[in-house]
Order: sequence, then structure tokens, then C-alpha cells
Amino acid sequence: MNVRGVLALAGALFALGAGASERLGVISVADPPGGPDADLAELAHQLRAACRDRIGGVVDVPTMRARLLGQASNATLSELDRAYGGALAVYQNGEFESAVRTLRAIVEDLESLPESDDAYAQWTRALLRLAHAAATIGLERDAQAALLKLARMEPTLQPDPDQYSPGYRRRFEEVKAKVRALPKRRLTVLAEGGSGVVYVNGRNMGPAPVAVSLPAGAYRIGGAADALRVPSFTVDLEAEDRTVVLDFALADAIRVNAGPGLALAPEQRAYGIIRGGAWLGVDKLVVASRVVEGGAQFLLGSIYDVRRGALLREGSVRMVAGSVPAVNLGALASFLLTGQSSRDVKDRTPDLPRQPPAPLIVASPAPVPAPSPSATAQPAPQPAPVTASQQPKRAAAAAATAAGKPAALEGGKPPPASPSPARTVAALGSATPDPKAARSTPASASLAFTPPAISSDSPAAVLTLRPRRAAWMRPTAIASGAAAVVLAAVAVQQGLSASGKSSDADAMVVGDPPTFKSGADPARYYALRRDADAAQRNAYVSAGFGVALAAAAGALGWMSWDRTPEPAVVAFSF
Repeated sequence: MNVRGVLALAGALFALGAGASERLGVISVADPPGGPDADLAELAHQLRAACRDRIGGVVDVPTMRARLLGQASNATLSELDRAYGGALAVYQNGEFESAVRTLRAIVEDLESLPESDDAYAQWTRALLRLAHAAATIGLERDAQAALLKLARMEPTLQPDPDQYSPGYRRRFEEVKAKVRALPKRRLTVLAEGGSGVVYVNGRNMGPAPVAVSLPAGAYRIGGAADALRVPSFTVDLEAEDRTVVLDFALADAIRVNAGPGLALAPEQRAYGIIRGGAWLGVDKLVVASRVVEGGAQFLLGSIYDVRRGALLREGSVRMVAGSVPAVNLGALASFLLTGQSSRDVKDRTPDLPRQPPAPLIVASPAPVPAPSPSATAQPAPQPAPVTASQQPKRAAAAAATAAGKPAALEGGKPPPASPSPARTVAALGSATPDPKAARSTPASASLAFTPPAISSDSPAAVLTLRPRRAAWMRPTAIASGAAAVVLAAVAVQQGLSASGKSSDADAMVVGDPPTFKSGADPARYYALRRDADAAQRNAYVSAGFGVALAAAAGALGWMSWDRTPEPAVVAFSF
């Protein structure tokens, strides 16, 4: 397994053992066309600060605004144009590695900016130069990747013969031939809430709807309608045709300077909020809005799980003179994040269907001896008459019967079948057993295993549940420890490789500043330096992940160590 594979496995194991931190966004929502006003935007800022005081991973306002506008980079086209000129000058001075780094950064920034014709022209130019510079110092993988990106979008592009050599242009033709041999996939892009221009990898494909045939692979899709922007997203066309939708209606509802916020009608909010959370790239989204009830204003806070598209909790606090006291705002944040109740927060979460809890797992019961013939011959005890004071208890018993316990037959006789141990133990777990009720329970309705008899002067029975350790902890601890050992070996191997390549490179130069020895190959020198730097970086990263995984393995191993005796999961103490 290569270093990247090991690191990917280590990252997955670490995420499984320690849990990845969730990203939380906070926005404001109000009715269109105006959307959130300045007061609601300020309340959203205060609620964001209250959430940040309680948990990490809260996305800041500039980041949210950039994501909603489809601008993940702060660079401008004019700045990137000047950077390209600087990369050319550095390349001509023989500083090839520096030129490659600059050109690589330029391409990444151009792919993070909102799509336009000018941005696409600069992207094409930078990729051509990046492939040429990378090939000069032996970075074949980088050169091939840059040419493949170009060939997918520009199958007829011809590099300028005044700037690029015949060998380079011939290699580009070979790459284009490979791309033409790839299977074709059909990409259909539709528009919702209006029409706009469709961009594929930054290239203008015309107004939506658009259907294009592309070589199999992954593509970046975005849209624009005048000032409106639909943030770019990636579509995988490796295995099948795809149809995607650009939501210009949501783009029109964005109010970047209102919290940021959204202008959504009540019937559109659930859908728009979930999609807005996806644009923001967050796991959970807190929404601040206003409601009026009985002539009074309330700040309504809601938290959504963006991945599942579900409303988790919703609560409100009363507003005073258009604002909310800091204490009440903190209570609202705690309620939304943790579900912690407060007298200042009114729970407005709609009643959702809940799944019944899983039955308790009971240890194998001891066999019950068969009743003696004399006991069998004895008549079953008849229930005592129901008095007025016993009516509530009987009503509770009837409710328990409706929940799944066997009902008593007409006439007060016990049912023919006894309840299952799991159901009976689950019922006991809901309340402390009543000794009187235990004495009046018919024998046929007892548990499959018989606890000691409870006398009238005995204390109430206490149900003790021994905690069970999570099943994933021990395997994850073992896997984390094994991965830590592997990463330690990788770190050692990469460190030795870095040292050897650095020594080979030093042997090719003399003096200070260093100059090449006679017959030394500059391209090989730069390649050795590059490989040494990469090996050293891999050694540091492997060592860091190894330490983290070792710590996770130790913590999970300690947590998974069950220090209680094993025999039973459920025990009765008296």
C-alpha cells in the first residue's frame, strides 16, 4: 500500500475512533421580498456567538458569504493575471519548481472563483504552462493531469507553436487521442426558478437547459444569471449519465448582508433551508426567525440536520423591545444544540413519530421446575374486588396491556400464556416494582426466571442494569493500534528515503552558493530534491497520524475494557 493509501486508512480509523467535528452554520430567515431586516440579522449574529461559546466548528460569516456566492478564493482575476506573469519570469530564470508551485496555486484559485469567460481563458492558459513547466523538471504526473483537464474540455485546442515545442504539442495530441477513446456520458443540466448560463469546468455551455456529451470523469458544474450565482458542485460521470438542477430560485433568495440570510415564504422554508445548508457545506444549520403570538414577538430558533434533511429541534424565547436578553439567548442556544430544557425557552418541536426502544437483552434464564401435581390440582386464586382506590392502578395496568402485554381474560382470570421475559423486564425498567403488586401477581404471569420472594417488610426491589460497552470500541482500538504501527514504519522508511535522496543531490553540487559539478544533470538534481522534500513531508505526516492513532487506540482500549463481572446483563438486588 502506498503512503496515500495508508494515510487515508489512518484518517478513516481516526475519524471512526475519535469522531469528526461537525460544522454548524447560523443564518436568518424571513418572508420575501425583503427577507431578514437589520434587527433579525443582529439576533442571528448574537445566536451564532452563543453557539460558538458552547461548541466548536461554527462557520464564520465571511466563509458563509463566500460559499453562498460561489467564491471560495479571495483572489481576483487581475491579481491572478499578474501572478501568471511572475511565474513566467521565474521559469525563465531557471527556478522551475517555484514556477510550478505558483502555476498550481493559480489554477486552484481560478477553479474557486465564480465562473466567467475571462476566468476560463486564464484557466486554459495556466494549465498549458503548468503542464510544460512540470514536464521540464520531471513531474510527469502533474503534467499529465493538467493536459487531461484541458483535453476533456478543449479537444480541438492547439498550443501556440511560438511558445511550445513540437515535442510538447505532440504529447498533447497523444493525450487528446486517449481522451477521445474514453466512453462518453450524457450530462443534462436543468434550471429551477429561472434560467441562466451553465458552466462545466468553467466553460460556458449556453443557457439552461443544456445536454452535452462528455468523456467519462468528474466535472465541476455551476450557473450564473446576471448577478445571481449557483455555487459550483462536482458531478461524477464515470459510470453513468446524470441529470442535475441549478436552483436559481434559491440563489435569488440569498441575502448575503443579512446574517447572511434567506428570503423564503413559509411553505418553501424547509426545502430552501436544507438546500442552503448544502450550499454552505455544513452538517447542521441553525435558523433564526421571528414569530408573533398573542400580540407578542418571539425569536424562533430551529436546528436542521442537513445530511438527513430533518428538523431536530425548535424553540422560542420572548423578545423585549425588539431584542432578546443574553441569558435567554444562551438558553435558546443550549436547547438547540443539546436539547437542554429551560423555563425561558418554549419547546415548539413538532411531534414526530418515534421508533419504540429496543427490548432489553436478558441473560439466559434458569430453568423453572415443573409444578408438582398437588400444586396443579390447587384452584387458581381469584382476584380481589376492585375498590375505588385501586381504580388508577387498574387503569395503568390496562394501559400497559395496550402497550403490548397480555390482557386478562374476561371474568378476572389470568391469561393462558405468560409474558416474555424481555417484555416483563422492560416494563420493570420503567418504574420501581410495587411489593403489593408483586404479591398479588398470579403465578402464570411471572417471569421465566423467578427472583427471590419479596416480603412485606422487604425494601423495594431495585433493577440494576450493568452498562454494556460499545461493540465498536475494541475492534477500533485494535485497528488504530495496528495502523499506528504501520504508520511508524512508514515514517521511518520515508525518513531514510529523504536522507538518502538529499545526500545524492548534495553530491551533485559543490561550493556555497552551490554550483553543479561537471557532468551533473540539473533535471535529476531537482527531481532528487523534490523527492526528498516529499519523503520528508510524508515522514512527518505519517508520524503525526501514528501518534494520534496510538492515543486513540489507548483511549478506546481503556473505554472498552469491561471491569465488571460478566455473567448477567440484568441483576436484581434486594
